[in-house]
Amino acid sequence: RPHDWCQAHHLVHWIDGGPTDLCNLCLLCVRHHHLIHEGGFGLARAPNGELVFTRPDGTVIEPRPWAA
Repeated sequence: RPHDWCQAHHLVHWIDGGPTDLCNLCLLCVRHHHLIHEGGFGLARAPNGELVFTRPDGTVIEPRPWAA
């Protein structure tokens, strides 16, 4: 999606002291942002810098390959 359709999400939530800087932010569409805040899904940055999405039960959602 175009970046202007997205919302900035704090990986460490602002209310919990997370900084508003590029290392702690990622862009999400409204639907996925809502799923993280209201639906129990999780999102964190792995030590290698990749984003890891988890379901409410804690299982990792594996990324899909990019379309050709």
